[in-house]
Amino acid sequence: MESVITIILIGFAVIMIYDIIGSLLSRHFGFEYVWWAFGSFIIYGIFTSYIDSSSGLLTALLGSFLLGVFDATAGILIATKLKAHIKEKDKEVIKINFSLIFQMGIIAVIMGLIAVLAF
Repeated sequence: MESVITIILIGFAVIMIYDIIGSLLSRHFGFEYVWWAFGSFIIYGIFTSYIDSSSGLLTALLGSFLLGVFDATAGILIATKLKAHIKEKDKEVIKINFSLIFQMGIIAVIMGLIAVLAF
């Protein structure tokens, strides 16, 4: 089994690639980038379930929190730099700050816990 750190780093890479693809597609096709968040929830669930199977629930939830924090920082920076299609009113909501970062971490934990309990 891979180490938890390796799994989390792979998760960071998956989220980064997903955010790049989502940003480019939303800019090209004009759909709202915020809808791309549902795929992130699936990524959180998959990685949380995988970590849970090898290292336990507490470690899995911590890993999920870290994935959410990464998505709230790097993901938003990627979307901004690649000019993803985001409405002006949504730009005010998704500014990177402690509150947003913490909320995304908690959302990732909730999505991960749902996935662990469901599967």
